[in-house]
Amino acid sequence: MLLLINVILIFWISTAGVQASSYCNYPKIDHGIIYGRDRSEEHSLVPVGEIYYYSCEYNFASPSRSFWTRIICTEEGWSPTPRCLDIECLLPVLKPNIDIYPKKAIYKAGDVLEFSCEGGLRRVGPDSIQCYHFGWSPNFPTCKGQVQSCGQPPQVLNGKIKGIRKEVYEHGETMEYECPPYFLLTGPAKIQCIDGEWTNVPTCVGQVKACGPVPHLENGYAQFSVLPFQHGVSVELNCRDTYKMIGNNVITCIDGTWTELPTCVETNQLKGCSRPKFHPGILMRPNLSQYNHSTRIYYNCLPRYKRIRSICINGKWYPEPNCIGKWREFCPPPPQIPNAQKMLTTVNYRNKAKVAILCKENYLLHGPREIVCIDGQWQSLPQCIEATLHCGPPPPVSNGDITSFPLSVYPPGSTVQYRCQSFYELRGSLDVTCRNGQWSEPPKCLDACIISEVNMNKNNIQLKWKDIKKLYVKTGDFVEFDCKWPYKAKTSKESFRVVCQEGKFEYPMCE
Repeated sequence: MLLLINVILIFWISTAGVQASSYCNYPKIDHGIIYGRDRSEEHSLVPVGEIYYYSCEYNFASPSRSFWTRIICTEEGWSPTPRCLDIECLLPVLKPNIDIYPKKAIYKAGDVLEFSCEGGLRRVGPDSIQCYHFGWSPNFPTCKGQVQSCGQPPQVLNGKIKGIRKEVYEHGETMEYECPPYFLLTGPAKIQCIDGEWTNVPTCVGQVKACGPVPHLENGYAQFSVLPFQHGVSVELNCRDTYKMIGNNVITCIDGTWTELPTCVETNQLKGCSRPKFHPGILMRPNLSQYNHSTRIYYNCLPRYKRIRSICINGKWYPEPNCIGKWREFCPPPPQIPNAQKMLTTVNYRNKAKVAILCKENYLLHGPREIVCIDGQWQSLPQCIEATLHCGPPPPVSNGDITSFPLSVYPPGSTVQYRCQSFYELRGSLDVTCRNGQWSEPPKCLDACIISEVNMNKNNIQLKWKDIKKLYVKTGDFVEFDCKWPYKAKTSKESFRVVCQEGKFEYPMCE
């Protein structure tokens, strides 16, 4: 009998240890970002049935490889298990007479693969491609014995060709397009003659949007004088005293969206960097074990002796010191981003070159509108997200703005918070929420009333309390007036207590 009780007790303890829970811990994902939830929830429990969305940082991807991954809290925990994995591309199957460099079994996101043809054959296609979260791009080249020339390059609506036209263009020759002011050039600016055909031409997008107010920079401020903020306008940002800026100090309005906002970090909180891990024989100056913020290092990769620079920014090296492929002065042709308008080209781009991205119809652009060539790799790739059930940018509010950096698209359940400019009063809910592809009703920022000396003199009145010095009164607040001597009230004295009504005063009159 005692043995039976022990067996039952052990069974009860073992099953109790795996008993399903009615809560989940707030998801914490290495290299992941949770959307649509307040940061204050990070230490709280999440009830069963709650739905979150997450995305992964650049060069990482969820198991589904989709930009947003939907997870739900179940009695067994989060489903599917939220993870962000290193992106990898496999070695492609190669056609005869084509060689690649470098040769590896697995390539990581950002890796560049170079091609060359053997036996005197001509390459048709790009000379290099890059590994992205969606695989290799652009398409692999082929090798041919004979290639054809091209005729006149195609016309681009609202655009024009730079340089002098020719009757015939040989295989590999390029032409460049440009757009007039207030038009946005999307796609590759250059096209190339490839075996008798021109690669895809860019487009000049008209009616580009202006931007709303400059986003709030915590512990910083903006210097600007141009209003409204039209497409292409740039604004310089500064940090307050004792703070240091991390990122670009200039943001630009690109078709209704500001480029990425920098951050202001307190100077005494800035992190240093550890010594980069190089193979023996790599020359580096200065050669230290620890480096302070903003320190620059210079190193030479063997056997190529080009001098390469990297800078320590708040604990990280930019660009990351690496002797693989760092001698490249050009980026591969821009990638064909899934669900974006066609951008198939074989033209390489110089360092710091930019290419604007335009999504297909019914897709929203998430991320920067331009990709940037940095040290031989395309950086800051956006994604084109299906518009169904997702919200676009939060609705604009006159004399107010959201407190976070605006995104171009938000998942269901996302919330953003508004704040009003100085002397304006917020009416309504601070937050708006994305539901079924629509934002909830935004608040209003009501005008303040300005106490006018001109109007007081005109009506022979003065402030009742002589020590009042504020010139602004919020909507709903009141101020009391009195008659100047020797004038008397024209109406009842009760009217001398005036309430600010959405930026306007009804001044009393004395005669």
